[in-house]
Amino acid sequence: MHSRPSLDAQEITALLDAALAEAGRNEWLVSIAVVDDGGHLLAFRRLPGATPSSAQIAIDKARSAALTRRPTRFFADMLSTGQPGAAFLHNVMPMPGGLPLLHEGQCLGGIAASGVRADFDEQIATAGIAALALTEQRHN
Repeated sequence: MHSRPSLDAQEITALLDAALAEAGRNEWLVSIAVVDDGGHLLAFRRLPGATPSSAQIAIDKARSAALTRRPTRFFADMLSTGQPGAAFLHNVMPMPGGLPLLHEGQCLGGIAASGVRADFDEQIATAGIAALALTEQRHN
């Protein structure tokens, strides 16, 4: 039987809280989502004033990052350079701001933000990841 790491309740809370703190420090009105390795929602917060569309976009970015094990920026970059390729896979969100949660060669899930400029969305997700001591993070 194989075993694999997964996020526990404290880690999920730490991810979301750190991401929310980054958004709050910068007064960014966003939605933030954390999903498991299968893309299933574990935690979500839409800050007051965040656009309604940011809610689903954050969830879709987090799901895309978890399922592909790649930052969603990877797919946005593919599109911007005229290489659509995998960017058109079913359920892949080609917008920066979603990051996979990787640890010891395993994907634990994904985290994403939506509601501000793409670089800022990614900054929020990165702040969430920084709250955990993960052994690796691939941003390519």
